[in-house]
Amino acid sequence: MESGSLDLRSLVDGLTDAQLDELRGAVGSRMCREKYGADTIEGLLAKWARPVRCPSCGGKVAWSDGSNGPRPRFRCPACGRRFGLTTGTIFANAKLPLHKIMRIVEVMCHNASLRLIELVAEVSHSTAFLWRHKVFSTVSGWQDKVVLSGRVWIDEMYFEDTRVEHEPGAPKKRGLSKDKVCVVVAIDSFKQAMAVASENGKPSTKRINRALKAHIREGSTIVHDCEKAHNALVRDLKLVDERYKANTADPVYLEQMALVNHLCSWIRRYVERFACMKSDNLQAYLDWFVYLHRVHRDEERWPVEERVVRHLALSNSTYLRKW
Repeated sequence: MESGSLDLRSLVDGLTDAQLDELRGAVGSRMCREKYGADTIEGLLAKWARPVRCPSCGGKVAWSDGSNGPRPRFRCPACGRRFGLTTGTIFANAKLPLHKIMRIVEVMCHNASLRLIELVAEVSHSTAFLWRHKVFSTVSGWQDKVVLSGRVWIDEMYFEDTRVEHEPGAPKKRGLSKDKVCVVVAIDSFKQAMAVASENGKPSTKRINRALKAHIREGSTIVHDCEKAHNALVRDLKLVDERYKANTADPVYLEQMALVNHLCSWIRRYVERFACMKSDNLQAYLDWFVYLHRVHRDEERWPVEERVVRHLALSNSTYLRKW
């Protein structure tokens, strides 16, 4: 170290625990500011030009009402509601500083476990769980707008239903029993994907239609494994029917169904990473997987983390702690 330069190690060693925590926060805020252009939640919402809109009546005109500082307040002239920039967002009443929230989001972009979120963001288990589901809430229903076209591959996969109680020592049922949740999976030639939890057991025609009918463009080519429940979908949407009998020993089947089979494998690895996940939350996890699949597909045009952060800042979703 050059003579006269600041001895940072000695400086840090001389800090009290409270001062060290303050230093960590200052460093985190600076890194957040350099990466995302803001170090406060209000600053982040302002950067992405989140519109000021009344959370009660949706009015787009608001009067300044109170502080114009870092946390401005507004009043709706139509209904009289007072609100802030974070009202009606997942950031409402947030107690974490922005740099910790962003750290949680960054780790979630890599589908990390709760334990890893706790370690990286230095938060408690309950806080990590809460923010995971806050982020999940912003993509709830996101798949509703997905429309697959061109060549579309569809298949089904199954997961154990944690809601089903078994007698102690009783063997688990084999095959596609009612003890397993069915997930309908689809992907098209443009790499747009869908994954929809569809009740338990082998899917019926009605369940397949409910999951996919509104999401496949008429006249597309559907590639599937001869499942009878797909026939009505083919007929109703006037799809070109391309079918291959499921046989893992058949190289033609493996080649033609490879895209959707690989997607199913990715989804299974992703879901099984969260061993303690409740089946009631399965669709939320699937929505996040499909959203990230889309984001990663376009990452050459828009960096993943920046796009996710923009999505969170502009989302109108809210999430309340359920316990």
